[in-house]
Amino acid sequence: MRLPVALALVIGVIGAVITYLYVGPLGGLGLMVPATFIGAASYFAAGGDRAALTRSVPANVWGIVCGTVTLVLLGLATSPVVVGVIVGGLTAVFILGALVPALGFVPGSVFGFATTVMFGLLTGASGTDFALPTGPFTVMLISFLVGGAFGYVSSVLAGKLVAKPAATGAPEAAAAS
Repeated sequence: MRLPVALALVIGVIGAVITYLYVGPLGGLGLMVPATFIGAASYFAAGGDRAALTRSVPANVWGIVCGTVTLVLLGLATSPVVVGVIVGGLTAVFILGALVPALGFVPGSVFGFATTVMFGLLTGASGTDFALPTGPFTVMLISFLVGGAFGYVSSVLAGKLVAKPAATGAPEAAAAS
């Protein structure tokens, strides 16, 4: 089986299960399907291997932390100018986090930051709310962690479905193995 087909099958099935769980039995937790898919995409964008988890997840969490701080400060904002300064300032902070090697995957930070701020702004949730299903930090953190695991499991399962090249028996193939 070719890799795109394997990934489509595996991600489609796991995505369906996660969606069912989030809107069904786990619906009361408020977990976000888009954030979980973005967490999985972040894993693949970081390389799609085991090491990608160590690049993607810390960056996602850093973005979520910065997004939560942004929401706390936005609760104190008094004008659109102040809102812009807060969002711009915290954007600079999460990007500067890349100076720390563990936070160097900036796209992962962007994903965490943007979804956390979006969740807070669209729902009116406070950055100081850490409860499920209403707290932006907690909802995004769990959704992204599940997403990282989703990405990793998807890559492992898809790898098992991909056809391995057949040995030709030629001396070059034997020497390469």
